[in-house]
Amino acid sequence: MMRKRAAIFDLDGTLIPNTSAESTFFFHLLKSGGLNVRNVFQMLGAIWTARGNLHDMVRGNKRYLKNKPVEKFESVAHEFFEPRIETMIFPEMKEVIEKHRSEGDLLLLLTGTLDVIAACFVRKLQFDGYEAATLEIRDGHYTGKLNGTLPYGMGKLEVLRNLKDRHNFDRNQTYLYANIFSDRYVLNAVEHPVAVNPDSKLRSYSKRLGWNVIDVTKKTSTLIP
Repeated sequence: MMRKRAAIFDLDGTLIPNTSAESTFFFHLLKSGGLNVRNVFQMLGAIWTARGNLHDMVRGNKRYLKNKPVEKFESVAHEFFEPRIETMIFPEMKEVIEKHRSEGDLLLLLTGTLDVIAACFVRKLQFDGYEAATLEIRDGHYTGKLNGTLPYGMGKLEVLRNLKDRHNFDRNQTYLYANIFSDRYVLNAVEHPVAVNPDSKLRSYSKRLGWNVIDVTKKTSTLIP
């Protein structure tokens, strides 16, 4: 089978302003009554137990979802994000997406955000697939834990392999867009890495390796209220 070209995009800071879509949703849930004080303390307790281990902290901060019904949470995420996505995406990145679409490339999302949030962006942007932080589900409720590999740092490289196996794209014809230094592993894994609004370390790294850099105008994209 002939392998396809692909364009793979990170989410936070790459397609949308450099904020966390999950954090924004967390505060929306607090404001709307979808979370309570107990949920917050569940999360803080898990982060404290991690004692500075970033990987464990990221995993632990999903405890606020413990015992939340999946169907309701997915519905709330859909209602919150999808009307806003069009104005959240950097206009410059919309143009990049449409260029790849017109050339027949696969459009894929690779992000450390929650799968339920990633799915909203994939549906709205009409992408072909995604990999994200997968929430563990038991009896129709979230357990507050993650399943599988966290798409962050070296873990994101492993998840990229899963994405490649599923969609059969050719890494030698693939573009990958990301914004932070920890994404250098996945950027190095494709033929066409592109740094988008890179942090200082990734900017320096990209310059040294001769990678393309895109600086987008943050003022032209609307942050979620």
